[in-house]
Amino acid sequence: MEIRNTFRHGMIKIKLKLVVVIICICLIPGSLSGCRLAEQIEETVSILMDGELDDDHDPVATNIGNTDEKVIDVDPLPRVDIEPEVEEQVIVIDDGQDVEPADAVDEYGEQQKSTDAIADISLDEMLKAERYYAYHTLKDEEKKIYKLIYSSLSGFEGRTPMPTRDPKVIDNVFSCVLADNPELFYIRGYNLIRYERGGIIEKLYLTGLFTMTKEDAAVHKKKADEYVDRCLAQAPQGTDDYEKIKYLYEYIVRNTEYDLEAENGQNFLSVFENGRSVCQGYACAMQYMMNKLGLFCIVVRGVTNNNENHAWNLVKSDGDYYYVDVTWGDSSFDVKADRWMASLPQLPEVSYEYLCVTTADIEATHRLENYFAVPECTARKDYYYIREGNYFESVDDSQLHAVFDRAYDRGDPIVTIKCSNPAVYSEMTQYLTGESRVFDYLRGSKNVNYVTLDGFNEMIFYL
Repeated sequence: MEIRNTFRHGMIKIKLKLVVVIICICLIPGSLSGCRLAEQIEETVSILMDGELDDDHDPVATNIGNTDEKVIDVDPLPRVDIEPEVEEQVIVIDDGQDVEPADAVDEYGEQQKSTDAIADISLDEMLKAERYYAYHTLKDEEKKIYKLIYSSLSGFEGRTPMPTRDPKVIDNVFSCVLADNPELFYIRGYNLIRYERGGIIEKLYLTGLFTMTKEDAAVHKKKADEYVDRCLAQAPQGTDDYEKIKYLYEYIVRNTEYDLEAENGQNFLSVFENGRSVCQGYACAMQYMMNKLGLFCIVVRGVTNNNENHAWNLVKSDGDYYYVDVTWGDSSFDVKADRWMASLPQLPEVSYEYLCVTTADIEATHRLENYFAVPECTARKDYYYIREGNYFESVDDSQLHAVFDRAYDRGDPIVTIKCSNPAVYSEMTQYLTGESRVFDYLRGSKNVNYVTLDGFNEMIFYL
């Protein structure tokens, strides 16, 4: 028996430049890493405690004294493997020997089903739904294999004959089945039995690698659905997809901790049962709850710029496709990954940098390595910062007042200013901090902590 397991390996070394100005008692957000955010550039984080107001309540410009520049080497996290596990068993057939008949009893004592018998199981009506996106990208012969694999996995079947002699086709289609069906949480991969004669494959059989029995899976599914029902009971009503996506994104982040040792980390049970997961679990949980709301969502896979395995989501909001990365919205990852970040007094609970972004946005830090084609995401109207009114294409006094006032009225602890390009960002930082005009928008504060994220053209002020 030949066993094949595929893992990717790599090391991360991230350098952050921390420029501390005047006072180093501060509040800093996470570095937005997750199975991990690769720095677009060596990120400069500036922390400033501004001066007090004078008697006329005019802001006093900060007298910037000596600055310390600190370079921090971050220990790499262990690589998270998100690919299905694959075992291959090769059975060599002698001349004159027949391949095992399809209706033989397998090693589990179960009667094997023929390819034609399984193919007769009608899945066509179910698979018409848009949520089975990966299925719709396949050719007709591959769709037949998809149905066979899905039937075998969902029915906890034994050995299932495959109508192809190409293991690569099975591997690709198997990944499509998992991409469409987060409810197959009890599958960790598959075993492929190859019957070969003279080095030539004559027949392939697939058996799912199950992590639990059918009965146990039913118990876990019931518990997961109870969690989902509690979450969806508070979901926004109406026809605005964006508000529902944002709600689920925030709910998962606020109720989940990033944990490399999480049980069932590669499926949604880690989120729904234990509240601890890794990127694949976050993405599968998002997909499952989106599907429950009747919204389109699939899991896509790839690597980050640090060459780390990663999983995130492709969603559809109000008719347009966007990417969503729930893992990178959770600052709990940074506490686990970075000793320096963990020593800080507070991190923002939710980051929105990757809520409804374009292909161009995601490609700055992610590289897709999917087994099926995905649409180009070009729409901007439901990008978080644009929808929330925090996206600036110029320095706009009335828009700044609206952003700060809205944050105060809602009791938000921070205000994020997102600029459309480096030129606007430079102008905004000079206006708000260089000229101390930020005090025009604060309600009586005599000092302010803020962070500048140069790689994202972003400023975060702590109220």
